[in-house]
Amino acid sequence: MTLFWRAAPWLPRILLLLATVLFFLIGFKYLGDPVNKAAADSIVLGSVMAISRVRAGFGGFPLALSLILFGCLVSQKRLLTGLSVLATTVGVVTVARVVGIAIDGPAEEALKLLRVEIVLLALSVAAIFLERARLRRM
Repeated sequence: MTLFWRAAPWLPRILLLLATVLFFLIGFKYLGDPVNKAAADSIVLGSVMAISRVRAGFGGFPLALSLILFGCLVSQKRLLTGLSVLATTVGVVTVARVVGIAIDGPAEEALKLLRVEIVLLALSVAAIFLERARLRRM
């Protein structure tokens, strides 16, 4: 067995762990302090409902995703499911970012985030192929 195939079971898990932590941190920041987190992007939340929407949308959804990914990470049977959820989520976010850049213009921060999202999407898809190949070898 080559070194690559000995590492193969761990590479998708490392990616899922990093994604779990990333989405947890994003969600936790928005859940805990939506007003200041939004203000960092020049977003003014002018009502309690606006604060609630940001807390739920930018805090709750990433936190929920992190819990789903974590559940898939700790389950041998759900690893491929977790990778698929991650790839789908990041794929949709990437498409939304591209549409936003096309409509609103290429803000420097949006382009920076787009690069990160493309890398995460590519790694997610690669991890899916790796895990499928690993399962076929068993």
